[in-house]
Order: sequence, then C-alpha cells, then structure tokens
Amino acid sequence: MAMLRFVTTYGAIALLTAGSGSARADAEVQGIAIASGVVVVASILANAPQREEPDSIAFEAGRFDPIKNDKQATAFGVEYHLDKFVWWGLRPFVGAGFTSDRSAWGYGGIRYATEWGEHIGITPSFAIGGYSKGNGKDLGHPPVLGRFGLDLEYRFNNDARIGAAYYHMSNGKVLHQTNNPGTEVIGLTFSIPIR
Repeated sequence: MAMLRFVTTYGAIALLTAGSGSARADAEVQGIAIASGVVVVASILANAPQREEPDSIAFEAGRFDPIKNDKQATAFGVEYHLDKFVWWGLRPFVGAGFTSDRSAWGYGGIRYATEWGEHIGITPSFAIGGYSKGNGKDLGHPPVLGRFGLDLEYRFNNDARIGAAYYHMSNGKVLHQTNNPGTEVIGLTFSIPIR
C-alpha cells in the first residue's frame, strides 16, 4: 500500500509540474518541483502519518517579485485550507492576493501537508489561477497562471500556525502566451483553525 501511495502521489506531482511540451519551466519552478518531490518522497518513505487538521484561514504578508526584481511590491494574501482529503493526502485550498501596485490574483488547487515531528510542517502546493496586473508586473496574456509553492510552518498546540511561504506564479506559455516573465512571492504566514 505504501508503495502504491508513493508511485501515485509522486506521479501526480510529476505530471502537474511537467506541464505541456510548449511549457518552459523557470529555474524557480524546477527548484520548487524538486523540493516538493523530496518532501513528498521523504514523507512517504518515513511513513509519516497524515494528521487531521481543522479547516483554516491563512493570512500572508511579504514581497512580490523579490527574486527577478523587475517590479517589486508589498504583497498580501489570504487562503482557505480545507481539511477534506481529495486523494491520498492531497487537500484542496483556495486563495487570493494583491499588491501595493494594485495587482491581484485568485487561485484554487491542492496541498500535501507533511509533518516533521510534533510541530513542524512542510507543505508543497499547486494551484491554477487568474491574474490582473493593475499597475504592477505584466505576467502575460491570457492571464492564466500556475502557482507552485512551499510552506514551512510551526504548529502550536491549538492548531494555529506561523511560518514562511514561497511560491512562483507563471503561465509557462501553456496557452501559447508570448510573454512569460513569471514572478515569486515570499512572505510570512499566520494560520487560524476554524472549529
């Protein structure tokens, strides 16, 4: 059973990160894909149990475009994490964000929460969403993006969490966009359980 779970979960993540033949993965996406794969494989090989979590709301504040540094801005976001398992440890989530340059985005996808001891969690995620540039960075047209991320969190005994998030958003030219600059968001997160 563990081997089937390993093959199926890792295969799904590989398919999600591979994209289509026309996609050109940025180094950031490749780094997140490798890190996500390592986290998932290590979690499965360690036979780490998936703990039940209540639904939660996560708030984030950080920097938009800090790596490419083309159009930096302050970023804010909110996510709703559902406890419900969709498929072997994958859980749905939805979120939205905006910047001080009036860029905005919304997305929905899946997360794979892994636990490392009593209080540390690492969660890779993948989502698909839309983007409006406002006065900020142009991420291509049509503005449909993939969002690849990793969260590192400390869980308190009451299930509240504090942590750091890193995610990359880009179109990968999957819909034949001519422009694919991509961007990252790095931020601090605070998650509150909903009972």
